[in-house]
This record gives sequence, C-alpha cells and structure tokens, in this order.
Amino acid sequence: MRSPSRGDAAPLPVGRSLAGRVALIGFSALVALFAFDAIVAYRDARETVYAAHDRGLRVALGLMKSTDVAPEALVERLAESLEAQADEVHFAVIDAHGVTLVGERDLPYPRPDAGERLRFANGHLRGNPVRVAALDVAGETTARPGAAILVAAESTRVRVEAVGRLVFRELRRHLATAVAAILLGWLWIRAVRREVRVASDALVGREAEDMTPLATDEVSREFRPLVEAINGHLARLAGLLEASRRFAADVAHQLRTPLTLLGAQAQYALREGDPAKLRAAIEGIATASRSAQRLCNQMLTLSRIEAARGAMAEGVRIDLGALLREIALDLSVLAIEKRIDLAYEDGGETALVLGNEIMLHELFSNLIDNALRYTPREGQVRIGLSTRGDTAEITVADSGAGIPAEVRDTLFQRFHRRLDRQAGGGSGLGLAIAHQIAVVHRGAITLDDLPDGGGFVVRVRLPIADEAPSGLPKGS
Repeated sequence: MRSPSRGDAAPLPVGRSLAGRVALIGFSALVALFAFDAIVAYRDARETVYAAHDRGLRVALGLMKSTDVAPEALVERLAESLEAQADEVHFAVIDAHGVTLVGERDLPYPRPDAGERLRFANGHLRGNPVRVAALDVAGETTARPGAAILVAAESTRVRVEAVGRLVFRELRRHLATAVAAILLGWLWIRAVRREVRVASDALVGREAEDMTPLATDEVSREFRPLVEAINGHLARLAGLLEASRRFAADVAHQLRTPLTLLGAQAQYALREGDPAKLRAAIEGIATASRSAQRLCNQMLTLSRIEAARGAMAEGVRIDLGALLREIALDLSVLAIEKRIDLAYEDGGETALVLGNEIMLHELFSNLIDNALRYTPREGQVRIGLSTRGDTAEITVADSGAGIPAEVRDTLFQRFHRRLDRQAGGGSGLGLAIAHQIAVVHRGAITLDDLPDGGGFVVRVRLPIADEAPSGLPKGS
C-alpha cells in the first residue's frame, strides 16, 4: 500500500499557507509603514521647504531694506530672489501710522514687536493663500525714508509643489525598498518551501511500513530540528509497529497450544462412547477454553496498558487502602480454599494516587493472586500499605519458597513461567502486566526475600497525588 502522491493532496487555503500568512502580514505591515512613512516624509519635507523659502523671504526683506528701486523692478528682483513668478510675489512698505507707502495696500501681515522684529505668518490675499514676512525697521536707516514695517509675501503654490516633489521622491525610494523586501521575502519563502519539499518528497513515495530516518546531511541548520523531530517520530512509529508484530506473533504462538488441546479433546470426545470418559473429555475442553479465554483477556489488557502509556495525566485520584481491601475481600475465597491466612495492614493514613482504577485493580489482583496460588496450604499472605514522603509503598508478602535472585529480572518478560511453579497454571503474563501498569503510573516493582528466609515479598512504589481531591474517589 503506497501513500497518496503529492498531486492528489488538496491545496491548502491561502490563509493557512506559509506564503499566504507572510503575504497577508507583510502586506498589512508594508501598508501601515508606507502610510506612516508618507506622514513623516510630508512633515519633514514641509519643514525643509518652508525653512528654505522663509530664508528667501528674509533675503527679500533685506533687499527691500537696502535697495530703493521702482515697484515693478522690485517685484522682479523679489521674484528672482524667491524663485517664483512675478504675479506670485507681493510687497508693501508701511510707515509708523500704518499707511502703505509702496506696494499692495490689502496685503495682510503680522505686526512685529520689540521682542520679535521679524515675524512670519500664513494668510490670504484676494482669496489665494500666501506666506507673509514682516520686518520692523522703525528707527533704522533704510533706503526708503519713513518706512516702519517692510512686508514681503509669496504664493504658497511654489512651496506646495516643492513639498510634493520631495515627498514623491522619498516615497518612490521607499517603495523601491519595499518591492526589494517583497522580492527577498518571496525568495526566502521559495527556499523554505524547497527545504520542506525535500523532506516531503522523501516521505511521499514510501511504503507505509518504511520507517527509515530522513537524511540530515544536506538539511540546513534551521530545518534540522524539524527533520530530527520527524525522524524521532518515525522511530517511535517503528517501535509501535514492531511491538504490534511481536504482539501478534505472541498471540499466535500462545493460543496455538490451547487451541490444539481443544481440538484434540474434541476429537477424543467424538470417538468416546463411555459417558464418564466423555464427561472427562468435555471437562478438559472447558479447562482449555478457560485457559485460552484468560490468555486472550490478559493479552488485551497488556495491549491497552501499552496504548495508555503517558496518558495518566487524565487519571483520577484513588484511595489505595480502599482498593487493596476490596481486592483482598474478592480473593478471600481462594485463601479460604487453601486455608491461607490472608491479612491487610496499614498505618491508618490515607494514600491517594493518580491513575486508572481498573489498571491498578488488575495490578494488585495479579500480585495477590500469584501470592495465594504459590503459597503452600495453611501458609500466610500479608498485604501492607505505608507512605514515605511523596511515595506510597505496597507490599505483598507470602510464606512460599520464593524465587531465586538470578531469575527475578526475567519474570517481568512476557510468557515467562518458572518451571518449578507450573502448578499455578498461569500464562506468564501476570507479572508482565503488573510491571507495565506500574511503569505507566510512574512507579516501580521490586522482588525480594523476607528476612531470615521467612518467605517472598513484592514491593510496589507509586507516587502520591500532589493535591487532595475535592471529591473522594471510591472507597475513600
């Protein structure tokens, strides 16, 4: 089975693509920056142009002060000084009584004072906007006798056009920079997509079971973490696939014996005419059926435990004392049959753990059931609960023969059974299930001998829940 080709994949919406997001964000940012830049450019250009033209008006006033020429000639000289047309230049010479001696009588002007002899102002002359400068020359010697105030004005058209030219030139330069930035961004996106395409092309044509890591030799440093994360995920998937294959092989191998036994017992029963022997054959079929059913249930339990690894953050808080008392009560029937003294002891404290109640029930049921099955008749099984700091310790001690230290590490492997303990009729999955449940709950299981050869003990350590629950769980 091959993965679908890249051509079969539906294109992503623009809003969800990297290029679309970059274009949307980048275009919005460029528009905002361009508007801000236009405002700043206009302000700077206006200040520059007005400062330059105001200096021209100051020069024109100096010319009026030092030169006594005819009004027509004066207008031409002022126009030349201000780089304006003659009809856009205006002047007036006013005496101390406010009477216009020379020039335009209706020319508005700001009145200078002792603190500011030269003043500038904006005004209107016959409906047209003008920039006006007025200079106080009262008491000074000028080329124009009787003059008290000299006034020069120019139309603002020249200034507006100069400001427009400066702003246009500035915005054109910034627009060229923005286009260059867009081009560089597009090239960057192309490089990014090329890097991603290299990894995607390596995955598109693979078989579903191919978990070979992606090559990282030619991957850029920025994309190496992504490729390494993909390789890590492929490694985990490879582990899951291998576990699935091993699980299927284990199931097939372990079910073969009880199914073969079922078939043999059925064939024997079909040939047998004696009712007593027929009943014995049917009882054998029932026993083999129960064994196969137990094996299937245990394999399914082990599969669920492995699937739940790392998901205990969604567990509930469980009272271990209540749970252990409940399990001991359920298994007391087996203890009574074998005349075993089954007891539960704790220090009176409440030990709450975070986890899955069904899994923990399976964990301690397996341990207590094993202790009861492998303890001789009229023996003892002791269940204990204690807390040490942030850890709860559960002990299951029995008075049986125990297990040699050299084989204890292998007991947590699947389908491992002690040859000298076959009487229990187990499948070899009980301790493996218990160990997996403890690991899933961030705990551990250890096996040890009791002091003075008094038996065997299994210790389970689980972390205690950090907070007390608002509502106590079952058995609290």
